Amino acid sequence: MTWRHGKHSSADYGEHLDVECDVAILGAGAGGCAAASALAQRGFRVALFEEGKHWNPGDFKASNAFAFRHVYAERGNRVAVGNGWMPINGGRGVGGSTLINSAISFRTPDALLEGWRERYDFDPELNFSAYLDEVMATLRVGVDPMQVQGRNNTIFAEGMEKLGWSGGAFMPRSAPGCVGCGVCQLGCPSGGKWSADRSFLAKALLAGEVGVYADCRASGVTSEGSRITAIHGEIMDPQSQEPTGTWSVKAKHVILSGGSFGSPRFLMKNGLSESEHLGHHLRLHPATGVFAKMPEVIEHWRGVSQGYWVDRWEEGFLMETATLTPDANFIAMPLEFGEELNRVMADLPMLALAGVLVHDEDTEARVTEDGVFFEFGDGDRKTLLRGLTAVAEVFFAAGAEYLVLPVAGAGLVRDMDQVRAELHEEVPFHRIMTTSSHPMGTCRIGADPASSVLDVHGRVWGWDNLNVADASTFPEALGVNPQVTVMAMGLHVGHTVADGLSG
Repeated sequence: MTWRHGKHSSADYGEHLDVECDVAILGAGAGGCAAASALAQRGFRVALFEEGKHWNPGDFKASNAFAFRHVYAERGNRVAVGNGWMPINGGRGVGGSTLINSAISFRTPDALLEGWRERYDFDPELNFSAYLDEVMATLRVGVDPMQVQGRNNTIFAEGMEKLGWSGGAFMPRSAPGCVGCGVCQLGCPSGGKWSADRSFLAKALLAGEVGVYADCRASGVTSEGSRITAIHGEIMDPQSQEPTGTWSVKAKHVILSGGSFGSPRFLMKNGLSESEHLGHHLRLHPATGVFAKMPEVIEHWRGVSQGYWVDRWEEGFLMETATLTPDANFIAMPLEFGEELNRVMADLPMLALAGVLVHDEDTEARVTEDGVFFEFGDGDRKTLLRGLTAVAEVFFAAGAEYLVLPVAGAGLVRDMDQVRAELHEEVPFHRIMTTSSHPMGTCRIGADPASSVLDVHGRVWGWDNLNVADASTFPEALGVNPQVTVMAMGLHVGHTVADGLSG
Protein backbone atom coordinates (compact mmCIF):
# COMPACT_ATOMS: atom_id res chain seq x y z
CA MET A 1 0.00 0.00 0.00
CA THR A 2 1.28 3.49 -0.87
CA TRP A 3 -0.02 6.92 0.12
CA ARG A 4 -3.80 7.21 0.09
CA HIS A 5 -6.24 9.81 1.35
CA GLY A 6 -8.44 8.85 4.31
CA LYS A 7 -8.23 6.64 7.38
CA HIS A 8 -6.25 3.39 7.35
CA SER A 9 -5.45 0.61 9.82
CA SER A 10 -3.07 -2.34 10.15
CA ALA A 11 -5.42 -4.66 8.24
CA ASP A 12 -4.88 -2.48 5.15
CA TYR A 13 -1.07 -2.57 5.09
CA GLY A 14 0.15 -6.09 4.54
CA GLU A 15 3.69 -6.82 5.69
CA HIS A 16 5.12 -3.45 4.66
CA LEU A 17 3.77 0.05 4.09
CA ASP A 18 5.64 2.64 1.98
CA VAL A 19 4.43 6.25 1.95
CA GLU A 20 5.72 9.40 0.26
CA CYS A 21 4.31 12.84 1.08
CA ASP A 22 5.08 16.51 1.68
CA VAL A 23 4.83 16.36 5.48
CA ALA A 24 4.89 13.36 7.81
CA ILE A 25 3.40 13.89 11.26
CA LEU A 26 4.21 11.39 14.00
CA GLY A 27 1.38 11.33 16.54
CA ALA A 28 -2.32 12.07 16.01
CA GLY A 29 -3.12 13.91 19.22
CA ALA A 30 -4.20 17.51 19.74
CA GLY A 31 -1.05 19.04 18.24
CA GLY A 32 -0.66 16.61 15.36
CA CYS A 33 -4.28 16.86 14.21
CA ALA A 34 -4.19 20.67 14.36
CA ALA A 35 -0.92 20.78 12.40
CA ALA A 36 -2.41 18.43 9.81
CA SER A 37 -5.41 20.75 9.45
CA ALA A 38 -3.19 23.80 8.91
CA LEU A 39 -1.11 22.02 6.26
CA ALA A 40 -4.10 20.50 4.47
CA GLN A 41 -5.73 23.91 4.19
CA ARG A 42 -2.54 25.16 2.56
CA GLY A 43 -2.64 22.41 -0.06
CA PHE A 44 0.09 20.05 1.15
CA ARG A 45 -0.06 16.26 1.10
CA VAL A 46 0.10 15.02 4.71
CA ALA A 47 0.68 11.56 6.18
CA LEU A 48 -0.29 11.28 9.84
CA PHE A 49 1.02 8.23 11.75
CA GLU A 50 -0.33 7.03 15.10
CA GLU A 51 0.66 4.06 17.24
CA GLY A 52 -2.90 3.59 18.52
CA LYS A 53 -6.06 2.79 16.59
CA HIS A 54 -9.00 4.68 15.12
CA TRP A 55 -11.97 4.96 17.50
CA ASN A 56 -15.65 5.45 16.83
CA PRO A 57 -17.99 6.52 19.66
CA GLY A 58 -19.70 3.11 19.66
CA ASP A 59 -16.36 1.37 20.26
CA PHE A 60 -15.91 2.78 23.77
CA LYS A 61 -17.11 0.95 26.87
CA ALA A 62 -17.96 2.42 30.27
CA SER A 63 -15.28 0.28 31.87
CA ASN A 64 -12.03 1.37 33.49
CA ALA A 65 -10.45 -2.00 32.72
CA PHE A 66 -11.32 -1.67 29.02
CA ALA A 67 -10.15 1.96 28.85
CA PHE A 68 -6.82 1.31 30.58
CA ARG A 69 -6.10 -1.62 28.31
CA HIS A 70 -7.09 0.03 25.04
CA VAL A 71 -7.31 3.84 25.28
CA TYR A 72 -4.69 4.85 27.87
CA ALA A 73 -0.97 5.23 27.18
CA GLU A 74 1.08 2.44 28.73
CA ARG A 75 -2.23 0.83 29.69
CA GLY A 76 -2.72 3.35 32.48
CA ASN A 77 0.51 2.36 34.24
CA ARG A 78 2.62 5.46 33.61
CA VAL A 79 3.94 6.79 36.92
CA ALA A 80 6.44 9.46 37.99
CA VAL A 81 8.61 8.48 40.94
CA GLY A 82 10.75 10.51 43.33
CA ASN A 83 9.94 11.93 46.75
CA GLY A 84 6.57 10.22 46.29
CA TRP A 85 4.78 8.80 43.29
CA MET A 86 2.25 10.22 40.85
CA PRO A 87 0.21 8.46 38.12
CA ILE A 88 0.26 10.35 34.80
CA ASN A 89 -2.69 9.84 32.48
CA GLY A 90 -2.45 10.01 28.71
CA GLY A 91 -4.44 8.76 25.74
CA ARG A 92 -3.51 6.29 23.01
CA GLY A 93 -5.20 6.31 19.64
CA VAL A 94 -6.11 8.71 16.87
CA GLY A 95 -7.16 11.71 18.94
CA GLY A 96 -4.52 11.19 21.64
CA SER A 97 -5.34 12.41 25.12
CA THR A 98 -8.39 14.29 23.84
CA LEU A 99 -10.04 10.85 23.68
CA ILE A 100 -10.00 10.67 27.48
CA ASN A 101 -9.99 14.26 28.69
CA SER A 102 -13.01 16.10 30.06
CA ALA A 103 -13.21 18.52 27.09
CA ILE A 104 -12.21 21.47 29.31
CA SER A 105 -11.24 24.32 26.99
CA PHE A 106 -9.40 27.31 28.46
CA ARG A 107 -7.56 29.88 26.36
CA THR A 108 -3.90 30.37 27.20
CA PRO A 109 -3.82 33.00 29.98
CA ASP A 110 -2.81 36.40 28.57
CA ALA A 111 -0.37 36.98 31.42
CA LEU A 112 1.41 33.74 30.62
CA LEU A 113 1.71 34.53 26.90
CA GLU A 114 3.12 37.94 27.72
CA GLY A 115 5.66 36.25 30.00
CA TRP A 116 6.62 33.85 27.21
CA ARG A 117 7.24 36.81 24.91
CA GLU A 118 9.44 38.51 27.48
CA ARG A 119 11.34 35.48 28.79
CA TYR A 120 11.59 33.25 25.70
CA ASP A 121 11.05 35.64 22.76
CA PHE A 122 8.00 33.61 21.75
CA ASP A 123 7.68 35.27 18.33
CA PRO A 124 6.58 38.83 19.16
CA GLU A 125 5.16 39.11 15.64
CA LEU A 126 3.03 36.00 16.01
CA ASN A 127 -0.69 36.59 16.39
CA PHE A 128 -1.15 33.56 18.62
CA SER A 129 -4.54 34.83 19.71
CA ALA A 130 -5.82 34.24 16.15
CA TYR A 131 -4.87 30.56 16.44
CA LEU A 132 -6.60 30.41 19.82
CA ASP A 133 -9.71 31.91 18.22
CA GLU A 134 -9.62 29.25 15.51
CA VAL A 135 -9.32 26.48 18.08
CA MET A 136 -12.23 27.77 20.15
CA ALA A 137 -14.41 28.05 17.04
CA THR A 138 -13.41 24.65 15.62
CA LEU A 139 -14.12 22.93 18.96
CA ARG A 140 -17.39 24.85 19.33
CA VAL A 141 -16.44 25.68 22.91
CA GLY A 142 -19.29 26.66 25.19
CA VAL A 143 -20.98 25.94 28.51
CA ASP A 144 -23.17 22.86 28.56
CA PRO A 145 -26.85 23.37 29.44
CA MET A 146 -27.96 23.00 33.03
CA GLN A 147 -30.04 19.90 32.31
CA VAL A 148 -26.86 17.87 31.75
CA GLN A 149 -24.65 19.47 34.41
CA GLY A 150 -25.52 17.04 37.19
CA ARG A 151 -25.84 17.69 40.91
CA ASN A 152 -22.10 17.33 41.55
CA ASN A 153 -21.48 20.55 39.66
CA THR A 154 -24.45 22.57 40.87
CA ILE A 155 -23.92 21.82 44.56
CA PHE A 156 -20.34 23.11 44.39
CA ALA A 157 -21.68 26.28 42.76
CA GLU A 158 -24.13 26.62 45.66
CA GLY A 159 -21.29 26.32 48.17
CA MET A 160 -19.42 29.13 46.41
CA GLU A 161 -22.53 31.30 46.50
CA LYS A 162 -23.10 30.69 50.21
CA LEU A 163 -19.51 31.71 50.96
CA GLY A 164 -19.87 34.79 48.81
CA TRP A 165 -16.68 33.87 46.94
CA SER A 166 -16.06 35.11 43.42
CA GLY A 167 -14.29 33.37 40.55
CA GLY A 168 -16.62 30.41 40.11
CA ALA A 169 -18.23 29.49 36.79
CA PHE A 170 -19.47 26.56 34.75
CA MET A 171 -16.73 25.14 32.54
CA PRO A 172 -16.06 26.10 28.92
CA ARG A 173 -15.98 22.72 27.17
CA SER A 174 -15.53 21.30 23.66
CA ALA A 175 -18.58 19.07 23.98
CA PRO A 176 -21.45 20.68 22.08
CA GLY A 177 -23.36 17.40 22.02
CA CYS A 178 -22.77 16.37 25.64
CA VAL A 179 -25.55 14.23 27.11
CA GLY A 180 -24.11 14.17 30.64
CA CYS A 181 -23.18 10.49 30.82
CA GLY A 182 -20.15 11.31 32.98
CA VAL A 183 -17.60 8.96 31.38
CA CYS A 184 -15.44 11.41 29.40
CA GLN A 185 -12.29 9.80 30.80
CA LEU A 186 -13.25 6.42 29.32
CA GLY A 187 -13.91 7.69 25.78
CA CYS A 188 -17.06 9.57 24.75
CA PRO A 189 -19.72 6.98 23.76
CA SER A 190 -22.18 9.55 22.40
CA GLY A 191 -19.82 11.43 20.10
CA GLY A 192 -20.82 14.64 21.87
CA LYS A 193 -17.22 15.53 22.74
CA TRP A 194 -15.23 17.11 19.91
CA SER A 195 -11.93 15.34 20.43
CA ALA A 196 -9.08 16.10 18.04
CA ASP A 197 -10.05 13.28 15.67
CA ARG A 198 -13.63 14.54 15.42
CA SER A 199 -12.70 18.21 15.00
CA PHE A 200 -9.32 19.19 13.56
CA LEU A 201 -8.64 15.85 11.88
CA ALA A 202 -12.10 15.82 10.32
CA LYS A 203 -11.43 19.37 9.12
CA ALA A 204 -8.07 18.27 7.66
CA LEU A 205 -9.61 15.30 5.84
CA LEU A 206 -12.22 17.57 4.26
CA ALA A 207 -9.68 20.24 3.30
CA GLY A 208 -7.11 18.26 1.36
CA GLU A 209 -4.96 15.23 0.80
CA VAL A 210 -4.47 13.66 4.22
CA GLY A 211 -3.74 10.02 4.93
CA VAL A 212 -4.14 8.85 8.55
CA TYR A 213 -2.24 5.64 9.31
CA ALA A 214 -3.22 4.07 12.63
CA ASP A 215 -1.35 1.16 14.27
CA CYS A 216 2.05 2.55 13.19
CA ARG A 217 4.78 3.01 15.81
CA ALA A 218 7.73 5.18 14.74
CA SER A 219 11.18 3.95 15.74
CA GLY A 220 13.99 5.29 13.54
CA VAL A 221 15.13 7.89 11.01
CA THR A 222 17.32 8.26 7.96
CA SER A 223 19.09 11.57 7.47
CA GLU A 224 21.45 13.43 5.17
CA GLY A 225 23.32 16.36 6.65
CA SER A 226 20.83 18.54 8.50
CA ARG A 227 17.75 17.01 6.90
CA ILE A 228 15.57 14.05 7.82
CA THR A 229 14.91 12.04 4.67
CA ALA A 230 12.79 9.15 5.98
CA ILE A 231 11.09 7.71 9.08
CA HIS A 232 10.53 4.02 9.66
CA GLY A 233 8.79 1.90 12.24
CA GLU A 234 6.62 -1.11 13.05
CA ILE A 235 3.04 -1.94 12.18
CA MET A 236 1.28 -2.91 15.42
CA ASP A 237 -1.49 -5.39 16.02
CA PRO A 238 -4.19 -3.31 17.78
CA GLN A 239 -5.09 -6.13 20.17
CA SER A 240 -1.79 -7.77 21.13
CA GLN A 241 0.36 -4.66 20.57
CA GLU A 242 2.92 -6.91 18.89
CA PRO A 243 4.65 -5.89 15.62
CA THR A 244 3.19 -7.49 12.49
CA GLY A 245 5.20 -5.68 9.82
CA THR A 246 7.15 -2.54 8.98
CA TRP A 247 6.45 0.88 7.50
CA SER A 248 8.44 3.81 6.17
CA VAL A 249 7.73 7.31 4.92
CA LYS A 250 9.73 9.75 2.81
CA ALA A 251 8.80 13.37 3.39
CA LYS A 252 10.04 16.88 2.73
CA HIS A 253 9.33 17.79 6.35
CA VAL A 254 8.69 15.89 9.60
CA ILE A 255 6.66 17.01 12.62
CA LEU A 256 6.87 15.13 15.92
CA SER A 257 3.66 15.17 17.95
CA GLY A 258 4.23 12.39 20.46
CA GLY A 259 3.58 14.49 23.55
CA SER A 260 5.83 15.28 26.47
CA PHE A 261 7.00 11.67 26.68
CA GLY A 262 6.98 10.40 23.11
CA SER A 263 8.65 13.38 21.44
CA PRO A 264 11.72 13.69 23.71
CA ARG A 265 12.20 9.93 23.78
CA PHE A 266 12.14 9.76 19.97
CA LEU A 267 14.73 12.54 19.82
CA MET A 268 16.85 10.79 22.47
CA LYS A 269 16.65 7.35 20.91
CA ASN A 270 17.69 8.61 17.49
CA GLY A 271 20.29 11.14 18.61
CA LEU A 272 18.39 14.04 17.06
CA SER A 273 19.12 16.62 19.75
CA GLU A 274 22.23 17.34 21.79
CA SER A 275 20.46 19.83 24.05
CA GLU A 276 21.06 19.35 27.75
CA HIS A 277 17.47 20.51 28.22
CA LEU A 278 15.98 17.57 26.32
CA GLY A 279 13.64 15.66 28.65
CA HIS A 280 13.97 18.26 31.40
CA HIS A 281 11.57 20.99 32.60
CA LEU A 282 8.67 18.52 32.74
CA ARG A 283 5.58 20.14 34.24
CA LEU A 284 2.77 17.97 35.55
CA HIS A 285 -0.10 20.10 36.93
CA PRO A 286 -0.45 17.86 40.02
CA ALA A 287 -4.06 17.41 41.06
CA THR A 288 -6.05 15.71 43.77
CA GLY A 289 -9.61 15.58 45.06
CA VAL A 290 -11.90 15.70 48.09
CA PHE A 291 -14.97 13.51 48.60
CA ALA A 292 -17.87 15.13 50.49
CA LYS A 293 -20.87 13.33 52.04
CA MET A 294 -23.90 15.49 51.30
CA PRO A 295 -27.41 15.24 52.83
CA GLU A 296 -28.93 14.33 49.46
CA VAL A 297 -28.31 12.03 46.50
CA ILE A 298 -25.52 13.39 44.26
CA GLU A 299 -24.36 10.46 42.10
CA HIS A 300 -21.34 12.48 41.01
CA TRP A 301 -20.66 10.08 38.12
CA ARG A 302 -23.83 11.38 36.41
CA GLY A 303 -23.84 14.63 34.48
CA VAL A 304 -20.98 16.63 32.96
CA SER A 305 -17.81 15.01 34.24
CA GLN A 306 -16.06 18.27 35.08
CA GLY A 307 -18.56 21.07 34.79
CA TYR A 308 -17.66 23.75 37.36
CA TRP A 309 -14.43 25.54 38.23
CA VAL A 310 -13.10 28.30 40.46
CA ASP A 311 -10.37 30.66 39.25
CA ARG A 312 -7.57 30.99 41.79
CA TRP A 313 -4.88 31.12 39.08
CA GLU A 314 -3.12 34.10 40.67
CA GLU A 315 -2.77 32.03 43.85
CA GLY A 316 -1.31 29.09 41.93
CA PHE A 317 -4.28 26.73 41.67
CA LEU A 318 -7.73 26.08 40.22
CA MET A 319 -10.63 24.26 41.84
CA GLU A 320 -12.52 21.90 39.53
CA THR A 321 -15.35 19.46 40.09
CA ALA A 322 -14.66 15.89 38.98
CA THR A 323 -16.23 12.47 38.56
CA LEU A 324 -15.14 8.87 39.01
CA THR A 325 -16.98 5.68 38.25
CA PRO A 326 -18.12 3.78 41.38
CA ASP A 327 -15.32 1.19 41.15
CA ALA A 328 -12.70 3.92 40.80
CA ASN A 329 -14.11 5.62 43.91
CA PHE A 330 -13.23 2.55 45.96
CA ILE A 331 -9.66 2.56 44.66
CA ALA A 332 -9.23 6.32 45.18
CA MET A 333 -10.29 6.39 48.83
CA PRO A 334 -7.20 6.88 51.07
CA LEU A 335 -8.85 4.83 53.83
CA GLU A 336 -7.84 1.51 55.33
CA PHE A 337 -9.89 -1.54 54.46
CA GLY A 338 -12.53 -2.08 57.10
CA GLU A 339 -15.52 -0.48 58.73
CA GLU A 340 -14.72 3.15 57.87
CA LEU A 341 -14.17 2.49 54.17
CA ASN A 342 -17.28 0.29 54.03
CA ARG A 343 -19.35 3.04 55.62
CA VAL A 344 -18.14 5.62 53.10
CA MET A 345 -18.82 3.30 50.18
CA ALA A 346 -22.33 2.74 51.52
CA ASP A 347 -22.75 6.54 51.27
CA LEU A 348 -21.47 6.55 47.67
CA PRO A 349 -24.67 7.91 46.03
CA MET A 350 -24.47 10.95 48.33
CA LEU A 351 -20.78 11.71 47.76
CA ALA A 352 -19.73 14.81 45.83
CA LEU A 353 -16.24 15.18 44.38
CA ALA A 354 -14.09 18.20 43.55
CA GLY A 355 -10.40 18.86 43.54
CA VAL A 356 -7.52 21.22 43.04
CA LEU A 357 -5.09 21.59 40.13
CA VAL A 358 -1.77 23.20 41.02
CA HIS A 359 0.02 25.53 38.62
CA ASP A 360 3.37 23.69 39.07
CA GLU A 361 6.01 26.25 39.99
CA ASP A 362 8.93 24.56 41.75
CA THR A 363 8.57 20.82 41.14
CA GLU A 364 11.58 19.46 39.24
CA ALA A 365 10.74 16.62 36.86
CA ARG A 366 12.31 14.97 33.84
CA VAL A 367 11.71 12.26 31.26
CA THR A 368 14.36 9.73 30.29
CA GLU A 369 14.22 6.73 27.97
CA ASP A 370 13.69 4.59 31.08
CA GLY A 371 11.18 6.48 33.19
CA VAL A 372 9.77 9.68 34.67
CA PHE A 373 11.39 11.19 37.76
CA PHE A 374 10.46 14.13 39.93
CA GLU A 375 11.14 16.03 43.14
CA PHE A 376 7.88 17.61 44.27
CA GLY A 377 8.53 21.24 45.17
CA ASP A 378 7.88 22.61 48.62
CA GLY A 379 6.02 25.61 47.20
CA ASP A 380 3.78 23.36 45.12
CA ARG A 381 3.12 21.18 48.18
CA LYS A 382 1.97 24.19 50.21
CA THR A 383 -0.17 25.46 47.31
CA LEU A 384 -1.77 22.02 47.04
CA LEU A 385 -2.66 22.09 50.75
CA ARG A 386 -4.11 25.61 50.50
CA GLY A 387 -6.19 24.56 47.52
CA LEU A 388 -7.54 21.51 49.34
CA THR A 389 -8.46 23.70 52.30
CA ALA A 390 -10.44 25.97 49.96
CA VAL A 391 -12.28 23.00 48.42
CA ALA A 392 -13.17 21.81 51.93
CA GLU A 393 -14.59 25.23 52.83
CA VAL A 394 -16.85 25.19 49.76
CA PHE A 395 -18.14 21.71 50.54
CA PHE A 396 -18.93 22.50 54.18
CA ALA A 397 -20.68 25.70 53.08
CA ALA A 398 -22.77 23.53 50.72
CA GLY A 399 -23.84 21.34 53.65
CA ALA A 400 -21.31 18.48 53.76
CA GLU A 401 -21.59 16.15 56.76
CA TYR A 402 -18.05 14.82 56.44
CA LEU A 403 -15.12 14.88 54.01
CA VAL A 404 -12.59 12.33 52.86
CA LEU A 405 -9.33 14.19 52.26
CA PRO A 406 -6.65 12.79 49.91
CA VAL A 407 -4.20 12.43 52.79
CA ALA A 408 -3.18 9.04 54.10
CA GLY A 409 -4.19 8.62 57.74
CA ALA A 410 -6.53 11.62 57.87
CA GLY A 411 -9.71 9.53 58.09
CA LEU A 412 -13.05 11.33 58.00
CA VAL A 413 -13.15 15.01 58.91
CA ARG A 414 -16.32 16.77 60.04
CA ASP A 415 -15.45 20.45 60.37
CA MET A 416 -12.90 23.03 59.26
CA ASP A 417 -10.93 22.76 62.49
CA GLN A 418 -10.23 19.13 61.66
CA VAL A 419 -9.45 20.07 58.04
CA ARG A 420 -6.85 22.60 59.12
CA ALA A 421 -5.35 20.11 61.55
CA GLU A 422 -4.96 17.51 58.80
CA LEU A 423 -3.87 19.93 56.07
CA HIS A 424 -1.30 21.83 58.09
CA GLU A 425 1.71 23.24 56.28
CA GLU A 426 4.07 20.44 57.31
CA VAL A 427 2.12 17.54 55.75
CA PRO A 428 4.75 15.71 53.62
CA PHE A 429 4.06 15.15 49.95
CA HIS A 430 4.30 11.37 50.19
CA ARG A 431 1.13 11.33 52.32
CA ILE A 432 -0.93 13.17 49.66
CA MET A 433 -2.59 11.17 46.89
CA THR A 434 -2.06 13.03 43.61
CA THR A 435 -2.39 12.43 39.90
CA SER A 436 -1.48 14.24 36.69
CA SER A 437 -3.15 14.49 33.30
CA HIS A 438 -1.29 17.46 31.79
CA PRO A 439 2.40 16.69 31.15
CA MET A 440 4.13 19.66 29.50
CA GLY A 441 7.68 20.72 28.66
CA THR A 442 10.64 18.37 27.92
CA CYS A 443 11.29 19.91 24.44
CA ARG A 444 10.83 23.55 25.31
CA ILE A 445 10.93 26.41 22.84
CA GLY A 446 13.26 29.39 23.12
CA ALA A 447 15.33 31.94 21.26
CA ASP A 448 18.70 30.42 22.23
CA PRO A 449 19.83 26.81 21.66
CA ALA A 450 21.81 27.05 24.88
CA SER A 451 18.58 27.20 26.89
CA SER A 452 16.05 25.34 24.74
CA VAL A 453 15.49 22.30 22.51
CA LEU A 454 13.43 24.08 19.84
CA ASP A 455 13.28 27.53 18.31
CA VAL A 456 10.12 29.58 18.81
CA HIS A 457 8.51 27.92 15.78
CA GLY A 458 9.05 24.43 17.17
CA ARG A 459 12.02 23.55 14.92
CA VAL A 460 14.61 21.27 16.52
CA TRP A 461 17.89 23.14 16.76
CA GLY A 462 20.36 21.78 14.21
CA TRP A 463 17.77 20.40 11.77
CA ASP A 464 16.27 22.09 8.73
CA ASN A 465 13.10 20.02 8.40
CA LEU A 466 12.21 18.67 11.84
CA ASN A 467 9.66 20.36 14.12
CA VAL A 468 7.72 19.45 17.25
CA ALA A 469 4.04 20.33 17.78
CA ASP A 470 2.64 19.20 21.13
CA ALA A 471 2.67 20.11 24.84
CA SER A 472 6.39 19.30 25.10
CA THR A 473 7.07 22.66 23.42
CA PHE A 474 5.77 24.70 26.38
CA PRO A 475 8.55 26.57 28.18
CA GLU A 476 6.47 26.76 31.37
CA ALA A 477 3.35 25.27 32.87
CA LEU A 478 0.05 26.86 31.84
CA GLY A 479 -1.83 26.56 35.10
CA VAL A 480 -4.99 25.65 33.13
CA ASN A 481 -6.12 22.59 31.17
CA PRO A 482 -3.90 22.60 28.06
CA GLN A 483 -5.76 21.20 25.05
CA VAL A 484 -6.60 24.58 23.48
CA THR A 485 -2.99 25.79 23.77
CA VAL A 486 -1.67 22.50 22.35
CA MET A 487 -3.95 22.82 19.32
CA ALA A 488 -2.99 26.47 18.81
CA MET A 489 0.68 25.44 18.92
CA GLY A 490 -0.12 22.77 16.32
CA LEU A 491 -1.64 25.42 14.05
CA HIS A 492 1.37 27.67 14.58
CA VAL A 493 3.86 24.93 13.70
CA GLY A 494 1.74 23.69 10.79
CA HIS A 495 1.54 27.13 9.21
CA THR A 496 5.24 27.77 9.86
CA VAL A 497 6.13 24.54 8.03
CA ALA A 498 3.72 25.45 5.21
CA ASP A 499 5.38 28.86 4.87
CA GLY A 500 8.79 27.19 4.55
CA LEU A 501 7.60 24.71 1.95
CA SER A 502 5.88 27.48 -0.02
CA GLY A 503 8.94 29.73 0.04
